[in-house]
Amino acid sequence: MRYIPFFLWIGGTVTLLLLILSDFVFGRGQPATLLKRAALALVWPLAALSRPGRELLFKTGKEL
Repeated sequence: MRYIPFFLWIGGTVTLLLLILSDFVFGRGQPATLLKRAALALVWPLAALSRPGRELLFKTGKEL
């Protein structure tokens, strides 16, 4: 029961990293944006608390 938050964090991190990587591979991202979004994907619970963090994490397919 105490491992549930850890598994949620891992699941969210893997999902966000896959989204970020697919955006980059298919030509919708810049290397600097890739690194910034990957760093935020590791701390996504904190980034999701602020509006700029949510916009950066979840704006797939749009130029940032």
